[in-house]
This record gives sequence, structure tokens and C-alpha cells, in this order.
Amino acid sequence: MKSEALKISVAQRVLNLSNDRLLKKISKILDEEYIAGYDAEGNAITENEYIEDINSALLELKEGTMETYTSEEVKRRILGE
Repeated sequence: MKSEALKISVAQRVLNLSNDRLLKKISKILDEEYIAGYDAEGNAITENEYIEDINSALLELKEGTMETYTSEEVKRRILGE
């Protein structure tokens, strides 16, 4: 089944649901799989992955283990100097 036909089929089935428990499960699945952005290689990042990455970076920063660069260092790296 093509994506558009599948979307329509799923939407119709969801619209016909009256079971709140099942609707909440569907909502939770959609929330967990929400694409928040893309990484440098163009791979999709879910909202949960994004939050985990941010929390990990904040922890590294707090512990002093994060590798950081000054503006000049970034400029030199970009320009290959």
C-alpha cells in the first residue's frame, strides 16, 4: 500500500475509534516518533533523541568534559587554517 493510501486508511480507522485507551496509545506512539529535526548527515532525529542529546551535552558541560571551541578556533577549522 502506498504511503498516501495508508495515511488515509489509518486516519479513517482512527476517526472511527471510540476507545479512549487505544486513542491514548496511538497518541503516545506518535509523540514518541515525532521527528524534531535532522542530524548533520541528514538522518531524522525524534524528539526523544533530541532531548537525550541535549541532556547529554548539558551533563558533559557541567562535568567539564565537553570539548568546546572559541569562535576563532571554529573559523580556523572551517577555513582549513
